[in-house]
Amino acid sequence: MEAAPINPSDLAILTSSADLENAEYSAGKFVANMPEPFFSAQKGRHGQQLPVGNEGAGMVIAAGEQAQGLIGQRVACVPGNAYSQYCIADAGMCLPLGDISSEDGASAFVNPMTALGFVETARMENQKAIIHLAAASNLGQMLVKICLEDNLPLVNIVRRAEHVDLLKGLGAEHVVNSSADDFMDQLRGAIDATDAYCGFDPIGGGSNVDACFKAMEQVAATKMAEFSRYGSTQEKKMYIYGRLDLSPTVLTPSYGFGWTLSGWLLTPFLQTAGMDTMMRMRQRVLDGMTTTFASSYKSKVNLEEMLTRDAVLDYRQMKTGEKYLVTPHA
Repeated sequence: MEAAPINPSDLAILTSSADLENAEYSAGKFVANMPEPFFSAQKGRHGQQLPVGNEGAGMVIAAGEQAQGLIGQRVACVPGNAYSQYCIADAGMCLPLGDISSEDGASAFVNPMTALGFVETARMENQKAIIHLAAASNLGQMLVKICLEDNLPLVNIVRRAEHVDLLKGLGAEHVVNSSADDFMDQLRGAIDATDAYCGFDPIGGGSNVDACFKAMEQVAATKMAEFSRYGSTQEKKMYIYGRLDLSPTVLTPSYGFGWTLSGWLLTPFLQTAGMDTMMRMRQRVLDGMTTTFASSYKSKVNLEEMLTRDAVLDYRQMKTGEKYLVTPHA
């Protein structure tokens, strides 16, 4: 393994909700207490040694009979234990990178395939547009580029004015600032302009989903021919695909009954989409690895450095544009 990113999905195992401020740090190790209710909620992992590192890239040095052609090639892979100097990966899930470096190819699976998965999901469900929260993330920037390429309207929700400028600079048309006083007006206007009644939320906790459902229903209600006590007949759908906020998801009785909230994960989606769709998505990622699907990193750390206090407290914040890259052999 030559390079592996630290994604939010990795932190669910690596740091979870542990008290990292007061942890004991030593060479290549930290020990932290897990507060309630998280301690009891994760009893299933007690006493287990869980591998970490969903994805990464490196050089194939050995392979089974059916994969001898991969030996000597640099590939992106999803071994599940990428934070190691050597690992075993499913040959069928390896993506040969050619002249692309391991650093450029390390994030070839989770974010690119997830962003493409949102677009594929929208197509399968005959959606006209997408709403995306925390849209200034690395994944969010990829989604902006994909939707521009595919001519699919996209409503981006961000929290800072500089994030508005960032996405506008990429060509995004609809960027809504949730910190603005007129946030709901902005959101309603964007939904009205795009017919975006399907959204993807990596935050999970709080009132973000509620705000989207409310705005969808308020826009739909303005287009009703006559009043109904049950609200509009417009179907509204939100998917939660992450838990950046571990607090409860707040829902209010403000959007009628034509709404659906569910979870979205990449692996189950790929299983549903089928092999042909997955291979088409993989090829698109490879073709756009250094453009549409390019990733950037705030810092590079080796296996010991990633467990130091300064690094842990920094990357566990999951700030936009501040992802870490682990280089196991450095």
